[in-house]
Amino acid sequence: MFNLHKRLHSAQLFLTGLSLQTRFLLIFGASSLFLALVIWVVFNSVAERMVERIGARFAEKQVLYDKAHTLQPLIREVALARQMAGNAAIKQWAANEQNPQLYRQALAEMEKYRQSFQDGSYFLALTESGNYHFNDTGAPQDKNPSKNPNEINPAEINPAKINQHKQPRYTLDPVKPADAWFYATIKSVDDYNINVDTSPNLGVTKVWINVPLRDGDKVLGVLGTGLDLNDFTRHVTRAPQSGTPQSGVTSLFIDRNATIQIYRDIGGVDFSGIANTSDQKHSITRLLDNQEDRAWILQTIGLFENGSKNNSANGGLTVTEKSVYIKGQRYLTDSPVATKFVHIKGKHYLASMVALPETGWYDITLLDMSVLLPPHDFLEMGLAVGGVALCLMIILLFFLRRLVLRPVAVLTAASDRIRRGDYADTTTEKGDGEIGQLAVQFQSMRHAVHKTHSWMEDEIKKRTRELSEAKEMLEVSLQQEKNNRENQSNLLSLMAHEIRNPIAVIGNTAQMLNALAQTKQPDWQPRIEKIMGAVLQLATLMNKFLDEDLINMSNNELDLQTGDLNFFCKELADALAANNNRSIRYMPCDGDTTLSVDWHLIGIAIGNLIDNAIKYSPPDSDIDLRIVRDKANVLCVEVTDQGPGIEPKIQQRIFIEKFIRGEHGSKIRGTGLGLYLINWIATSHGGYAEVSSTPGSGSTFRLCLPLRKQI
Repeated sequence: MFNLHKRLHSAQLFLTGLSLQTRFLLIFGASSLFLALVIWVVFNSVAERMVERIGARFAEKQVLYDKAHTLQPLIREVALARQMAGNAAIKQWAANEQNPQLYRQALAEMEKYRQSFQDGSYFLALTESGNYHFNDTGAPQDKNPSKNPNEINPAEINPAKINQHKQPRYTLDPVKPADAWFYATIKSVDDYNINVDTSPNLGVTKVWINVPLRDGDKVLGVLGTGLDLNDFTRHVTRAPQSGTPQSGVTSLFIDRNATIQIYRDIGGVDFSGIANTSDQKHSITRLLDNQEDRAWILQTIGLFENGSKNNSANGGLTVTEKSVYIKGQRYLTDSPVATKFVHIKGKHYLASMVALPETGWYDITLLDMSVLLPPHDFLEMGLAVGGVALCLMIILLFFLRRLVLRPVAVLTAASDRIRRGDYADTTTEKGDGEIGQLAVQFQSMRHAVHKTHSWMEDEIKKRTRELSEAKEMLEVSLQQEKNNRENQSNLLSLMAHEIRNPIAVIGNTAQMLNALAQTKQPDWQPRIEKIMGAVLQLATLMNKFLDEDLINMSNNELDLQTGDLNFFCKELADALAANNNRSIRYMPCDGDTTLSVDWHLIGIAIGNLIDNAIKYSPPDSDIDLRIVRDKANVLCVEVTDQGPGIEPKIQQRIFIEKFIRGEHGSKIRGTGLGLYLINWIATSHGGYAEVSSTPGSGSTFRLCLPLRKQI
């Protein structure tokens, strides 16, 4: 209770703090919504009850008419077929099929029935031989459906029509699905059954009436007739007066398994209803949108079935009489019709269902109430309600415009001028209450915004000027830094280049002294060798420094020349093997190895790969140099050593970072720049460098270059 009081107080404070415009809009919206909701509920309730009452009455009459209209042709054909099944001559021949005299008598009797059947056809399938006889021969004048077969004079029978189909049409096979209807019928305990099927042997689709031919407990065969499916469908779906399908009314027929037997859409008909009792493809449940409607169909079939079993009057052919309920309202009492609103493909239909015990089917009539009772029938009521609502809207909008919209429009125009930078004094809406307060506050705001805008413009100009000056100073500093770096780089390059000559002189002198010490001063030789090693290390450092300086070059500065990679690598391998007194196994590539590259840089890269292999491999191990074709347009130089290998964690870093060396690098001379330089040379030519190594098993380095157009 305390919480409710607290919430009401909070709501009151909230409404008090709202502006007039907000409160007016809330009242207008709530009132309109409430009025529209009340009108909608009342109108829909009245209209829906009217539609339900009228629809239920109409549905009852329509479905009972459909029942009588449908049974009229079927009952007569069923009676004739059952009479034909009781013919003694036909039974005698069916029991003794090879007797010619009995055969002629049976054919004469069946011809009488053929002329009486509406379709002018009959069939007879025999159990013992499996022979299937069918006769639909005859001109229109041969058909006389109004006559009883016993009334037909034998002199009227044309012998040619009897003998024309003397031989059976075909022989039934229990393995074939098309013949399953026959074997299902002879096993059935029913006196007859009706199904829709297409005969592939006859090429016809009919509503077949199947009657077992019994001699006591023995089933001699199955006989009957058929009605053309299209003619029968048109008969049961047309209007009683016009003879054309009635708009808004759809009739269909199902069997006790809820499979469709007659429907205007032939594709939905079950053509093997006797043999197949669970055909979901042709079940009426596939037409219904929700599970509740499907359950209603099955429950209603069960109620009709139980009612038929519990009522034995009229040979057990009575239907269940029950009250009809729609949304809990009892509209039709003591009616044999079950009625319910269902949904089919998103549309609302009033479905009426009645049993046809004479056929074992159920007639379902679907009424589209939007067609039978269209909404425009309630137009006058809708116009009246709409007129009242429109008048109310006009009155409310008038006061809304006078009290709220016009003052807000004036203030909005003034705000727009301020947005464009026009801060001149503007005339605003005068008034009392909140509108007047809003006008005063707006003027105060205009002055404050104008003052703030002027101050911000001055500050922006000041900051812009300071940033411009700082930018100029920064550009000057950057240019000076760039010049200093270029001067430093040039100086270092000059020093490294000039130092190479003294290093070469010292190295040559040390070699001469070493040769002289071998014969005259052997004890000097270790010191001279140290000098030679230091000179070699210093020369390598200078070479690496000068080579790294090449990295600053761009691709258009490459000195591209055309040459043969096989020949180039062969000369380089021979020279390095001789200088280092090591065995280098060279394996050239088959085919054309012509490249357009900067051969000086390529020599540096391949030389670094071979130099690393010599340094990291045991002295007596071989070094392999191979030229392979990696792809159709890529040649790769592979150098394989027998060194300690490279740990996986630094295999990718050695090509993209400077001064990266493996765990064994500290024991071997080097700067960590060689592989970085090799990767730069490869990428500057549009290629790539990679390594495949397993710690303890050596490494294979690859320098891959794309084939370029020769210059």
